Amino acid sequence: MNPTKQLLQQIYSLSFSVNSASGLSWSQTDCKSGMIEMQAYISLVANDVLQKTKDIIGDWSAIWGPIVYANDPTSTSVHADNTMGMYYNESENTIVIAIAGTNINSPYGWFVEDFSVNKTYSWELVTGAPNSGNISNGTHIGLEILLGMKDKNGKNIVTALQNFVASSNTSNIQLAVAGHSLGGALSPTLALYLSDTKDEWDPENKTSIGAFPTAGPTPGDEGFASYYEKQIAANKIYYLSQHNAIDIVPHAWQKDDLAKIPTIYEDYIKPPTGANPSETLTGTLASVAALNALATKNIIGVPVNRYQQISPSTTLNGTFNTEIDDKISKTLKYIKFVLPLALGKYAAYLRNLVRFAAQAGTQHVTAYYSLLDIEQFMDAYKEILSQHKPKGQVVLEPYETAVKEIAKVDLQKIDEAAMKLAKDNH
Repeated sequence: MNPTKQLLQQIYSLSFSVNSASGLSWSQTDCKSGMIEMQAYISLVANDVLQKTKDIIGDWSAIWGPIVYANDPTSTSVHADNTMGMYYNESENTIVIAIAGTNINSPYGWFVEDFSVNKTYSWELVTGAPNSGNISNGTHIGLEILLGMKDKNGKNIVTALQNFVASSNTSNIQLAVAGHSLGGALSPTLALYLSDTKDEWDPENKTSIGAFPTAGPTPGDEGFASYYEKQIAANKIYYLSQHNAIDIVPHAWQKDDLAKIPTIYEDYIKPPTGANPSETLTGTLASVAALNALATKNIIGVPVNRYQQISPSTTLNGTFNTEIDDKISKTLKYIKFVLPLALGKYAAYLRNLVRFAAQAGTQHVTAYYSLLDIEQFMDAYKEILSQHKPKGQVVLEPYETAVKEIAKVDLQKIDEAAMKLAKDNH
C-alpha cells in the first residue's frame, strides 16, 4: 500500500481517537458496573467521532470494537490499560486497526507494557518465523492482550478481520495498523504478526498490510529490527514510522538514542548557575538520567542493551514550545515559598525538572497534532470528549499530566500556594 496524504491524515486521526479513556476512571462496588460504563463510554465516543467528523476524515464504520481492556477489571476503580478498534472506509477500500497509547493513569501500562524491558521474548515463539529476533517482555505482554481482547460476540480482532476479508467482494484491501506512544510499539508488532500469519486469516491474499506507528519506543532487539526490515524490503509490509525529533519516548530503548534524552532540551533549559553535576538534581529530569545509564550498563539482567529501532523512521522537526515553557516558568516563579526551608536551594533545580516534564508531555502528544496535520480533527475530537466527559472527573492537558506524573508536582496547587505565600511575604 502507498497511502495518499489524505488517507494518512485519516489513519492518524483514527489512531488518536481510541485514546478517549485516557486520564479517566470508573468506580464500581459490584466488580462489573464500572467496566460496563467504561466500555459504553468508549463506544459512545467512537460512534460520535465516526458520525460527527465525516467532513474531516470521511465515511468510516466500525467493524470491531473499539474494545477496552483493564488488567484488574474487578477493582473498586477501573481504568483503561489498552483500547483497540477496527474501522473500514469503502471509498478508500482501507481497514484501520487503531491501538491506543499508554493511559497516563495506568500503572500497568507504564510499568508492565512500557517499561518491562529487562527481559525479551523470542518472536519465533510468537509466529514461528525463524531467525526473527526478540521483542521486549512488555511488548509481548501488550501483543497478547490485543490478540486476546474480545467483543460482545466473543470475537477477537483476528477472527473479526478474517470474517470481514472473507466476506468482502473486493480485493486489494489496504490494512493499516496504527498507534501512538505505546500504540507506536504495539502497532508495528501487531502488523508483523498479521503478516507472518497471513495465510491463516487471509488465504486468498486480498489484503496488503501497512504499519503506521508514531512516537513509539523500540519494540524489539537488533534481530527483530533486521527481520522486520527484510519483510519491508520483500514488500510484505508497508512501513511508515514517524516521530518528533524532540520527543523523549521514541528515544527509548536504543542505546545511542537513550544517551540523547537528558540533554534533549539543553538549548532552552539551562542548568542553574554554578550547578554541581554531583548533586541529586541535575537541572534536567533525574529519572531520565537513569534511562541514560541503560545505554551503557545492563538492563536489569540483560548483558547488553541490544534494542534497536526499525528502519526507516521519518523524523519530524518539532519545535520547543516556548508558550508552555513561559507558562510553567511563570507558575513556578515563587516555588521557593512552598519548599521546606532546607530544600530552598534546590528551587532552581525543581523548576528545571518541571519545565523538562512539561516539555516532554507537550512534545509527546500535542506537538503531533500539527506535525501530522490532524489539528482540525483533534479540535473536533476534543469537543466530542468534552461533551461526554464523566461527571466529576478532571482531565488535564498533556503537559500538566506529565508534570504531575513525572515531576510529582500539581501545578494548580503549587500556583495557588505559592501566590498566597508570596502575597503574605510582601
